[in-house]
Amino acid sequence: MMDLQNTDVKEIAKYFSDKVNNFLFQPQPIAIEQKNSSDMKDLDHYWIKLISGNTYKTDARNEHSANLAKSLVTVPFIQKRIAKTDNSRMEEVAKIMSCEHKTLQQTFSSLVFYHLQITCSEQEQQVLSNKYGADFYRLPLI
Repeated sequence: MMDLQNTDVKEIAKYFSDKVNNFLFQPQPIAIEQKNSSDMKDLDHYWIKLISGNTYKTDARNEHSANLAKSLVTVPFIQKRIAKTDNSRMEEVAKIMSCEHKTLQQTFSSLVFYHLQITCSEQEQQVLSNKYGADFYRLPLI
């Protein structure tokens, strides 16, 4: 398990980059492994905030994740979490990941969205499921 709290941010970004650089990547093992990590939750929030922003560059390879993030930031409980997130290390990891290949960014988004989903309360999961579907984290790979 990657220790997000005590590992250098560049090493964390490399770890995630290496893991998602796989056509058969499944987000469940890493997300479940990091389920109780407050750093991973913070990374979720920073990533969603970053890719939902107007300056985030997209093309067909990562457009779906950016559009989903733009919608997610309008969900009240996600808005509140993003506003309260204060973790410069995970913010830096998100920035590093945003410089990766667009396909890797899309795959990383699937990990972030799945982790977000499994760390929500049952009521919050239901909100997300009703709005986006139970498997909203499954993103197209182009």
